Amino acid sequence: MSNLKVGMPALMEFDSIKENYELAKELNLDFLELNINMSYCFPKPECRIQLRKFKDESDIDFTLHYYDTVDVATPNENYQEYLYKDMEQLASNLDGIIDRLVLHLEPGAFMTIHSEKRYVYKYDKSYESRTVDILSKIRDILKSHNIMLVLENVPIHPFMENLYKVLGENSFNFCWDIGHDRIYNNLLFSSFKEKYNLQVKHMHMHNVNNMKDHQELALGQLEIEKYIDFANNNDIHVVIEVKDSINLKRSVDYFNNYQESIN
Repeated sequence: MSNLKVGMPALMEFDSIKENYELAKELNLDFLELNINMSYCFPKPECRIQLRKFKDESDIDFTLHYYDTVDVATPNENYQEYLYKDMEQLASNLDGIIDRLVLHLEPGAFMTIHSEKRYVYKYDKSYESRTVDILSKIRDILKSHNIMLVLENVPIHPFMENLYKVLGENSFNFCWDIGHDRIYNNLLFSSFKEKYNLQVKHMHMHNVNNMKDHQELALGQLEIEKYIDFANNNDIHVVIEVKDSINLKRSVDYFNNYQESIN
């Protein structure tokens, strides 16, 4: 039997966690993915009290999406120390509340030369080893609070292949964003996933229409059913990452209708 769980993202149209929580309950979802980029999701002490109350009164669980613009490959030791400190504070405050944290794996800064983007880390000989070291420390911090680290594919480039290979060898877990996979270098993450047997534990599911992502599941070029099958077969946590309530509801219906058709 599949241990797949289905959740929703925190929505910009709302001003509170409570509104998102109520929608997650209405849609009979398993979890809500909080997003620290939204001020109302920042995990202050009073936020923990509210989330604890929600967990006690329902079966809704929580995950957390970290800042979009984080640089987990930085050579700046001050920035590294900030990351470790921030992760410890977040994990301490959300211990027993969230079970995983989603972290972007960004390509880093670039310079535009003759209209071509040239990424700084492509020419950095310590890029892979430094990134693995930083992420290993973050993973250890989170693990001490029973929180799983999952790395999300965002803009992804061929120069990052060896990094993904080494991360796989070091048993890191991944969040497969299927829309990003399509629009950034045409399924490059999928090729790395297969080539290096990357362990996917989390999925951001949304469709892509004319290279625009975060579309409702029924509209776009991606064959959503095959991703649902993958999630079922691998006990994935799936965030239906459609970011307005109307299309999110339609997408949850689409997802549930497919699940019913195969059961």
